[in-house]
Amino acid sequence: MADIVLLATSDWDHPLWTNKQHVACALAELGHRVLYVDSLGVRGPRVDRSDSGRILRRLLRGLCGPRKVRPGVWVLSPLVLPGRTRGWAGFLNHWSFNLSLLVADCLLDLRRPLLWTFNPLTRAYLRLSRFHAVVYLCVDRIQAQPGMPVQALEAAERDLCTVANALFTTSPQLQASLGPLNAGSHGFGNVADAAHFGQALLEDLPRPVDWPATKGPVLIFIGAIDAYKLDLHMLEALMERTPHWTYLFIGPVGETDPSTDVSSWQRFPHVHQVGPRAYASLPAYLAHADVALLPLQLNDYTRHMYPMKFFEYLSAGRPVVATAIPSLRDQGDVALLCQPEVSAFEAAIQQALAGEGPALERRLERAQRHTYQTRTKAMLDRLSQHGLMPDEPFAPQAPPYHRFRHQWSRAQVFAQLRLALLGVLERLDQTARAEGWLRRWLVREPSNIVLLSDLARRRFAQGDNCEGCRLIERIWEEDGKAEVLHQLLFRRGSRPGSRIDQLAMFDVLASSTALPMHYAGYCRVVRTYRAIDAKDVAALRRGVQGLEMILSELEADPDTYRCLKPNRENRAKLLISAQLTRLRALMALKDTVALQQASLELLASARRYDPFAIDRTTATRMTRNIMRSLTIAAVMAWHADDPQCFDVVVNEMERLRQACHADRFDVISAKTHEDHRGFADEVVTMLNACRWSSAQRLSRPSLEQLVDPVLLVYFPNLLRARAEKAESFLQSLGSV
Repeated sequence: MADIVLLATSDWDHPLWTNKQHVACALAELGHRVLYVDSLGVRGPRVDRSDSGRILRRLLRGLCGPRKVRPGVWVLSPLVLPGRTRGWAGFLNHWSFNLSLLVADCLLDLRRPLLWTFNPLTRAYLRLSRFHAVVYLCVDRIQAQPGMPVQALEAAERDLCTVANALFTTSPQLQASLGPLNAGSHGFGNVADAAHFGQALLEDLPRPVDWPATKGPVLIFIGAIDAYKLDLHMLEALMERTPHWTYLFIGPVGETDPSTDVSSWQRFPHVHQVGPRAYASLPAYLAHADVALLPLQLNDYTRHMYPMKFFEYLSAGRPVVATAIPSLRDQGDVALLCQPEVSAFEAAIQQALAGEGPALERRLERAQRHTYQTRTKAMLDRLSQHGLMPDEPFAPQAPPYHRFRHQWSRAQVFAQLRLALLGVLERLDQTARAEGWLRRWLVREPSNIVLLSDLARRRFAQGDNCEGCRLIERIWEEDGKAEVLHQLLFRRGSRPGSRIDQLAMFDVLASSTALPMHYAGYCRVVRTYRAIDAKDVAALRRGVQGLEMILSELEADPDTYRCLKPNRENRAKLLISAQLTRLRALMALKDTVALQQASLELLASARRYDPFAIDRTTATRMTRNIMRSLTIAAVMAWHADDPQCFDVVVNEMERLRQACHADRFDVISAKTHEDHRGFADEVVTMLNACRWSSAQRLSRPSLEQLVDPVLLVYFPNLLRARAEKAESFLQSLGSV
């Protein structure tokens, strides 16, 4: 079960339910808790009755906290000025919204929530790094609607697509335009509440009281009647040509497009507009209609849309006549699709009325494959494959959304005060007494993370690695994180004792079966480097064996190469780190045969690796390690006098070098302390100069030509003063 904050672009109680409300319900039905945030507005307010009423309702509800509307779903209505993201208005909106979110967090106790957003302006309101993961579900091209700030929305949406962990789209055109911006992008198409609209198939469903008095066929349209998407001129011409058909329109007029004018329809006695109707009553209208219409224009908005009502119509069993917009072109076997022309629509409707369209069974079967339940589950499966769903079971002390609630909690504050007291005792040379007090406190509070972490550090400092490991395992089980272990792994200054002491410590940690893969894997990586430093042959052999176990597990998991977890938790990064560490260990052992085999395995991994398929920060930060690993593979191809293999390796390096210069990685590359792009350019240039042909064996590069590339394996920059290290390794190859 996950906590999900759903940032909508439609209010929960809007009479026309859209993807936002349905997705919230589907997530709740799948066992998750959903905080549905009413629309924050993507345009400024209009001075008309609809916007005035919406503003008044928001003022009344904004003064309250989240309200529970159904099992697993709460609705939050923040007080914001619609569409204002800059200046004082933007500042007040940001402050007001986050205050409302704080109230909701305190009442609902949100733990490591996911953000599921429909709003392109999300980054103007929220700090995305606070969420466990961020999902942007793009269901239409909002900026193509009338009155929208097109340029601002366009820039904000592209920015959101690049920083979100996953991007889901509902039409082929949206996927084509936005998908390349995100490594976790997937197209899903649109869906409907099949169970709800399937009620139209019930034989005893009564006819609505406002059903038009007619004996002829009834053509129905349900939805917002707006000039920017419906072809009103074609519709009016069709109405004029077909007075023997009754047209029934259910929905508001001009809600999004105030320029919408259908007053001329009043001259047609066979055209009926009944306005919005309750969502619960819609199946009854569809049950008594003969044909359902989707008379759309072909424009920038409709080319990017995938109308939800298409599958609602199918679920109700109605024959569908629709404009052949791009997203519907593969649905021609279940609907009558045509151009938005009078004669084409008239002919298609006649065909549907004659029963010559797609069979009912096929329409219903297609509807059942496009439901909110099936699509939402598929989306969650994608998130799981990418490693973006929270671990289960959920850690009892997983931190809340607002971290200060944890930092200033009674347990946290009192624990810090007690540690300060222990510091005083230690300065008085009372270390043993300090630990005794700490243990007594833990008897009373056995799950206090602060106290457990402090005791773990003390145990490692005293060389009691077994108890230190057990304490870290307890911390992981309670908190879902283990900051003390993170510090030991990635902050060298926090490691106690000598390199030999650290080797013993990581030996114990690496053997843990309770810690997750990313912790256990990096424990094996670090312990192997400590064995290299200690020149401990037996420890190196054990390190290689441990790394091979990690590599085997990672390679067997297809999700490794599409992991979107950040940096240290990313499985692809761990894979490459483990590969490089194994190669470095085998270099230290001078085990040329094993090194040759490991190089081939590394090459196979590199060929499977796509930097555009993982988290972009991680892909940037692992550039050096994969280039170093492939450099070793190139050297082993040189050692085997295999120019074809050498070319394959260098070609892979060139592919990855070009990838790291892609626009997608510009922002990350500018922020990193290390010049990953420069490193890739340098080492690839060196190795390109070393290529040789099988037809010219004498052109094989000399050992001296490979010294500089090997130096970059050992050091971040060319340190020719330490060339002996590279020369010694290369000479050991030559002597075999």
